Amino acid sequence: MSKIKQLASETAIYGLGSVLPKLLNFILATPYLTRVLENGEYGIHGIIYAYTALIMAVITLRLETAFFRFASREGGINKSFSTTTSVVLLSTLLFVSLVFFNASNIASWITTAEDARYVQWFAFIIGFDAMAAIPFAKLRLENRPVRFAVIKIINVLVTIVIILFFLELCSRSSISDPDGFLAGLYQAERSLDYVFLANLAASIIVVILLIPEFRKFRFSLDKVLIKNMLRYSWPLVLVGVAAAINQVFDRVFIAELMPGTPEENQVSSGVYNGASKVAIIMSLFATAFNYAAEPFFFKNFKSKDEASTYGKVAHAFLLTGSIVFLTISLFIDQAQFLIGKDYREGIYIVPVLLLAYLFLGLYYNFSIWYKLKDKTLIGAVIAFIGAAITIGLNIVLIPKVGMIGASYAVLTCFVSMCSLALFFGKKYYPIKYPLVQMIGYLLLAIILYIIGINLKTVIPNPWTLFGINLVILISYLLAVYAGNKNLLKN
Repeated sequence: MSKIKQLASETAIYGLGSVLPKLLNFILATPYLTRVLENGEYGIHGIIYAYTALIMAVITLRLETAFFRFASREGGINKSFSTTTSVVLLSTLLFVSLVFFNASNIASWITTAEDARYVQWFAFIIGFDAMAAIPFAKLRLENRPVRFAVIKIINVLVTIVIILFFLELCSRSSISDPDGFLAGLYQAERSLDYVFLANLAASIIVVILLIPEFRKFRFSLDKVLIKNMLRYSWPLVLVGVAAAINQVFDRVFIAELMPGTPEENQVSSGVYNGASKVAIIMSLFATAFNYAAEPFFFKNFKSKDEASTYGKVAHAFLLTGSIVFLTISLFIDQAQFLIGKDYREGIYIVPVLLLAYLFLGLYYNFSIWYKLKDKTLIGAVIAFIGAAITIGLNIVLIPKVGMIGASYAVLTCFVSMCSLALFFGKKYYPIKYPLVQMIGYLLLAIILYIIGINLKTVIPNPWTLFGINLVILISYLLAVYAGNKNLLKN
């Protein structure tokens, strides 16, 4: 099997593990939650998960990537696993303790003091997720994507089942049998509580399922290894913090920077959070690629055809991502029904976010050199430049143009980070990317999207427009196939 075939195969399997659960969540939970939760509640939902992403980057100290680096190159998988897990365990215990006993103050800063219970629950959710990070990395390094996928899928299925148990079964029982046991478990004003509790239960179950991965774990604090790992990973913590700002903090910025009242801004944040879920397919594709590509790149480091392979991988990702972008953007009128009607007013942000997440996936490819060459500090600088762009543009654009300003900020951020990664990569780890062809296919997809959007103003019949958009999409697919037959065969 060629290396590109291997990466494609593992991307598909990791897609089952990382993307399919989120896709199930998107298909089942997102349409449901955007119908049963009010906009303001969904705003809180998005804000809390944004802070969760930020904290996860810090609490694990990005040792999952350091684990790849030291276990794959120096052959000490058991020693590296024990050391990284021990450090994460200590940081997790410290974090959970501090947050749990200061929940009211933290909640009043994030939303309101009344949400203190959410903060306490998420302290444990983050703690359990952090404890699962290194075992999941071990599964990836050992090429066990099927087990990885099964556990991830169980995670989301447990979440969905528990949500439906409370919000459907118990809710209906409170009407049909108000004195029954199930009715006693349900309180109508606590819908969001059940969503978060479902997440907590699923996180606990994931750790239980990962217990076999701890068989050879021995609590170990090897000072020399820890020092070397932290020297490698601490810039990646900065990368993770910046990545959280760049990817999910747009919900927080909207809640804080829109020109309305706090309540109105929280509603706007909820609308944005709901609409952005339509674009999450591209983000999930980039995530699946990154899950498979990171260990793949480490294992193939210094192979004789590495540079050629990495260039082909980037091209293949661009082609696939551009197809995803064009498909969803052309059929946005149909895609909007994936979310509740109260959230569809924000659907116009989706094409911009799709492009942004496409560039995020390209950045994962273009920036792999700083992990391979131990230049993680440069990666941190690039990420923080991106974060500065995100924060600056959000401050300038959101008060003036509203939600669309947040999506433009995300797009500008990832385009800039891609450019910087390519620029520095030429010096430290030169790879010949087919940039002319890649830019050509991306521009073609954008032009075809613009044509499709403008046709909406002159073709009132939705079925005629649907047919024309289908022809446009098929034409692009044929162009991609005609120009990339050999690559697509791989």
